Amino acid sequence: MLIDADLEAPGLTYWERLESQNPAVSFIDFLEVYHYSPLLIDKSLELFAKEIKKSPKYDGKSTYYFLPACLEEQQLLDTPVLPEHIARNVDGVWEFGDAIYRLGQAIGVDYVLIDLRAGLSEISSPVIFDPRIQRFFVTTITEQSISGTNLVLRQISHLAPSDADIDSGKYFDPSIILSLLTSELKSLPEFGNALFRFRSSYIQSEEDNVYPKRLEVKETDFAQELLHVNGWQDARTKLASSSVMKIARKWALNQLPAPQAQISEGLPPQKSDMGEVSKLRDICQRYEFAENGEGDRLLVTEPLRSLAANFKEELPRVVSIGAKGSGKTFIYVQLSRIKYWEEFVKLSLKQNVKLETKTYIFPLLEPERLGDNARDIINVARQEAISALNIGLTEFSHLEFQDRVKEYLNSEGVTELDWVNFWIKQFANALNLDIGIGNQTQLLSKINSELVTRKTRIIFLFDGLEDLFKEAATNPKEQIALRTLIDIPRRLTEIRQANLGLIILLRRDFLRYAIPQNLAQFESLYRPYDLLWDLDSFLKLVFWICSQAKIINASEQEIDNLNQEEIIERLKKLWGEKLGGVKDAYTHNWVFAAITDFKGRLQARDIVRFLYHAAKITVDSSKEVQFDKWSTSRLLPPAAIRRALEPCSKGKVTEVEEEYPDFKEWVRKVSEYPLNVKQVPFSIESLSMDSSTVRMLEDMGVIYEDKDRDEVARFYMPEIFRAGLEFSLAARARPRVLVLRRKAGA
Repeated sequence: MLIDADLEAPGLTYWERLESQNPAVSFIDFLEVYHYSPLLIDKSLELFAKEIKKSPKYDGKSTYYFLPACLEEQQLLDTPVLPEHIARNVDGVWEFGDAIYRLGQAIGVDYVLIDLRAGLSEISSPVIFDPRIQRFFVTTITEQSISGTNLVLRQISHLAPSDADIDSGKYFDPSIILSLLTSELKSLPEFGNALFRFRSSYIQSEEDNVYPKRLEVKETDFAQELLHVNGWQDARTKLASSSVMKIARKWALNQLPAPQAQISEGLPPQKSDMGEVSKLRDICQRYEFAENGEGDRLLVTEPLRSLAANFKEELPRVVSIGAKGSGKTFIYVQLSRIKYWEEFVKLSLKQNVKLETKTYIFPLLEPERLGDNARDIINVARQEAISALNIGLTEFSHLEFQDRVKEYLNSEGVTELDWVNFWIKQFANALNLDIGIGNQTQLLSKINSELVTRKTRIIFLFDGLEDLFKEAATNPKEQIALRTLIDIPRRLTEIRQANLGLIILLRRDFLRYAIPQNLAQFESLYRPYDLLWDLDSFLKLVFWICSQAKIINASEQEIDNLNQEEIIERLKKLWGEKLGGVKDAYTHNWVFAAITDFKGRLQARDIVRFLYHAAKITVDSSKEVQFDKWSTSRLLPPAAIRRALEPCSKGKVTEVEEEYPDFKEWVRKVSEYPLNVKQVPFSIESLSMDSSTVRMLEDMGVIYEDKDRDEVARFYMPEIFRAGLEFSLAARARPRVLVLRRKAGA
């Protein structure tokens, strides 16, 4: 567990707000709960720990939790309890350290890391003076930093543990981390003087000179890239090759037993076989379109883990939002295949879930374009739920359900409350339950009571709303129907320990049609389940596809045990380290940036489609892409990877046209321009674009204005759109894939 205990400048907390899943409790909340607990402290800690465990994060073999300093800035301005108050309790001065320790125990973590404000403040002192805690003081060799660090060292030296205490492993001396060092600084006399002053400060008396030997000083080098770090992922990337990480790894390995401390290395490269490339092509073709129902495995991404973690004990009531191609239908089919919620939780969290009754997943609304195999999977899941209820219903008719919705859409004078009642009654109809009349809360309670009586738990699953409401962009009736449906999860929260759950998979553009106001608030409510793909999930999906194709010795069971650096290393056997020569970009970075838009959005289908085309080009044009030359180091040659972008981009543009009518109209207009005008970079005047069109394309991540350029033509397109829109690069221009992505903040 990582705690941001810097209540004056909580930088880590601000990083966390950029993530999709934010914790529900804070460090300030913990201080209040511990100090003013209305329950027995163990019970309070148990409940608090349960809230923290709803937001797990994963990195290789590690599961970790983050406790932010606050949930909102107002907490920082009015903090009724500080660590100093807990330290003044009758239980003793070390009570604050005990409180942190007990919280870690309640969560079940092995380590607790605390980020403190510099200096001997009321917030930091209870930890800094506690010799049971390993303390690392990060400083530089400027005079101000040296003097401040020495002051702290002199004070804590009065409570320094004895040699026997240190040997017991229960008490610790502090460590100094000297940062921002260069070879020039190390050669200065001031550097040696600083080391002497640090060690001299940690002495209890002139006669006792043992403490200087016990004060460890770690040196880290200056790294330009660490001067600006804007998030967790950015920190991981920039720290990976730094001296800071080398020292941290060395410290971490010393904490582990010898067998665990060994770092696994990637297997040595072997000559690639065209048969493996063919297997990659074939598996990608199967997985590109989830509607076919191909494949029986599910990659558990962060949103799915959040869903399982937050609804391990109670049933889900969520709207999971994702763009076209983000994996909604794949998740829908795979959840239907799994059939039982407990099985999904077990698969996602790698934990056994024991409940008295099974929870049946009932796929209520399905997409139109489903293959026969997918329909069979869905019908089996429905039949399982119907049989469990033992209500005399033989089967569920999806066509009749759709017809009832369409008929109600044609009714006149239907209000929003009418639509809420309609949806709830459709739940009852699907289960053949007679719930009579009543308001929304009463109707939901009647359904729930029937399920409780029958000792059955049901989760309704919705996908394909874009097929049911084809005119949602312009039809107010469809907008009302959609808005009332996605509000039902909130209404379900009013029922405690409900036996009825609801998961709605919704395309992102449809959310705009349903909720014209307070859209950000709605998205924030369900952000942990947002189907977004970052660099980490991108790499895991590529590795997972390789495991399904049974290539590069990739195994699905390994995914959760590999961290990002290890996956990057293993994927070198797929696409090499760099995209060609020494000066070229790292392949994984280039591919990720090339198929990501300027808003940082990436779709699962684009990843699979890209790999499919790269493999297909390699098989069909092996001589042109020089497969034999590259086969000793990778499966996919650089030329195949670069050429895969064009067909992938064309597929992307076609799908986005379906999703955004205004974009489709713009594409139609642009297609009429001659090729010599359609060049990147371009000016808005050259394409006769008005301000609303520019704003739309910028919001979609289709264009980016490079304001650092003085030229008129300074608008760019991400590669995932450029090729599909048939834009070429201007003379002497190169695809600035990585540079532009960083500039756009994607």
